[in-house]
Amino acid sequence: MLSGRLTCLVICVPFIDRSLRLPLLLALLMVIAFVISRCVADRDLGYRNFGDNCGICHHGGTGQAGETPQLFGRVDLIAKTPEGKRYLIDVLLNGLNGPITASGQTYDYSMPSFRRLDDATVAQILSYASAHGQSHPAPVFTAAEVASARHENMPSWKVHDLRDKLSATTPLP
Repeated sequence: MLSGRLTCLVICVPFIDRSLRLPLLLALLMVIAFVISRCVADRDLGYRNFGDNCGICHHGGTGQAGETPQLFGRVDLIAKTPEGKRYLIDVLLNGLNGPITASGQTYDYSMPSFRRLDDATVAQILSYASAHGQSHPAPVFTAAEVASARHENMPSWKVHDLRDKLSATTPLP
């Protein structure tokens, strides 16, 4: 089918007015460039959303000792269980407040709520962070999972209590 269309295009080119060939070629190249750029942009949504919302405080995902915990190499491990995935979604939606231990370091941590973000964006951010771990395949978050968790609005100290309960059954990295 495609080869037939290309043949038609090649056969039709001689019949196109010479003054229109260059503008049509330029228009075709612009359309191709636009389609390619949209494909790249869609692929990089997780990267952009993570950078715009999390990257500054979490120093690109690697964290900073004594200030903010690293996310890369931890999110995927926490997300291996349904309870861990739900906890991570709750952290983004409701924030987290209080001292935590992560990767053997203690942080007196306060993270704001990102409830203002839509479900797809939260899922993209968490999936992006999860993909930067050592789990293969990395856990993936969906907008439906975020929408389900969004129904329960809780204070950040309650998210901290959930962390303690989760860590008691499955030690968090």
